[in-house]
Amino acid sequence: MSTSLDKSFTRLCAVLLLLLPAWALALAADNDQPIRVESDSASRDDSKGILTYTGTVVIDQGSLHIEADKVTVYFADGKVARIVCEGEPAHYRQQPQPDKQPVTADARTIDYHMAEELLVLTGAARIEQQGSILEGEHVTYDITREQIRARGDETNRRIRMVIPPEKAQEQP
Repeated sequence: MSTSLDKSFTRLCAVLLLLLPAWALALAADNDQPIRVESDSASRDDSKGILTYTGTVVIDQGSLHIEADKVTVYFADGKVARIVCEGEPAHYRQQPQPDKQPVTADARTIDYHMAEELLVLTGAARIEQQGSILEGEHVTYDITREQIRARGDETNRRIRMVIPPEKAQEQP
């Protein structure tokens, strides 16, 4: 027989899975869409493998939508290795599945390490999906291992999580 603590832990794990950043769970059709970038300026440094967009940067690809003050794309061996979005805050939104609400993330820095499949949100980080919210100063999501870690800042080491109540099953 399952205890109340076991049920709470299981529910918490399920909620954390709902909060997975959508870069890992994007709509399949998003990758087939063109990437559209708007910004006030752009610069490219081929010797360092860096492309930088600044000034009200907006990136769209299918259901993916990013808004930031600055987006820096790092290349290695001709491929995108890392994407860093900075803002006050930077905003990210993407729909993981056709029948799911979009995942939204806000942080002063949203840093995606492609090869490591690691997403790091720093500075007033907030992730929301399906009414579940996770907030902290630093949130890390290991996409491969499906592990999420969150911590507060030096002053307030606490994180905040909102877990919505289970919906009552509809009666026939």
